[in-house]
Amino acid sequence: MKAIMRERLAAMAAPRDTDDPELAALRAILRDQTLMAHVTANVDQWPPLTNEQRATVAALLGRRRTRRGLDFG
Repeated sequence: MKAIMRERLAAMAAPRDTDDPELAALRAILRDQTLMAHVTANVDQWPPLTNEQRATVAALLGRRRTRRGLDFG
């Protein structure tokens, strides 16, 4: 899939302006895929979270948002 998108990007880039919306969208998709592959490869090397770490992450993600920031109450 990634190779096909790179081929499509190469074909689109030559005859078009660099500000073409379709070209910009395709570049963003490829950039996102590359970033996610990098992040996934790094996270896969991490040791598993402890129960305490899981609880901390869950507490951070469970906080309600307010207009001015986080609701700690």
